[in-house]
Amino acid sequence: MTSSRPSTIAFLSDVGIHDEATALCKGLILSIAPEVRIVDITHQVPAFDVVEASFMLENVPQFFPADTVVCAYVYPETGSSTPTVVVRNDRGQLLVAPDNGLLTRALMTSPAAEVRRVENPDMMNFPPEPTWYGRDVVVACAAHLAAGRSLPDVGPEVPAAGLTRLPAVPVSLHEQGVVGQVTRIDRAFGNVWTNIPASSLANLAIASERGSELEVTIVDERGRWPLCRTFSEVGEVERLAYANSRGNLAFALNQGALTSELAVTPGTKVEIHAVAVP
Repeated sequence: MTSSRPSTIAFLSDVGIHDEATALCKGLILSIAPEVRIVDITHQVPAFDVVEASFMLENVPQFFPADTVVCAYVYPETGSSTPTVVVRNDRGQLLVAPDNGLLTRALMTSPAAEVRRVENPDMMNFPPEPTWYGRDVVVACAAHLAAGRSLPDVGPEVPAAGLTRLPAVPVSLHEQGVVGQVTRIDRAFGNVWTNIPASSLANLAIASERGSELEVTIVDERGRWPLCRTFSEVGEVERLAYANSRGNLAFALNQGALTSELAVTPGTKVEIHAVAVP
């Protein structure tokens, strides 16, 4: 059974680009759906890091057209009972991934309208290699959907409420300030991103001669950081705090890598202090 054909597969994995693995996946896609356009989200997810991958998928639905199949796998449970699912979100996009929490943040952006468990061998590269369900189940199913197979062809419908979700990353707002944590490292530039909404900082900024500052504790180091709109508001390799493109507080060195100075990882506690102004 066929339906209107999605024109794009947006592809994410943790297999890297150091060998032929990504190319084999793309070859399988093109052998099934030769006219499809493949867009790489990234293949540089740290190995097995479902949490990091979930953050990388968060904004994908809002920036891709409705006729997109999102093909995503970070699948440490490959060969096990963890199923692959296809989710139709409220934008009409199809998201194919293992049901291990990988889609948590993408579905916060665009909630699930329908969920199917992948069981039909005709939608796989059958029999799937137990150590590579990412290619033989996730990628193959995404390619068949992109080639025009309909969502019911995938397998039985399952409740969206039953999808595996990653635990929420807490932010604590109180009179003494805000407590959150590092959620991502912007590896290309060495910037540090948190889950603290930039909008929560309005009453915590301190007026100084240079402008606004935040009093911050991160990695047991307490100090004041200039709160900037752009990197150029401080000198080269000077520290700054800013609202990143996702609307959350982030820290950086202007034209330098903050991670070379601060040993932070996802999960590192960040505290913004309320300071009494005389």
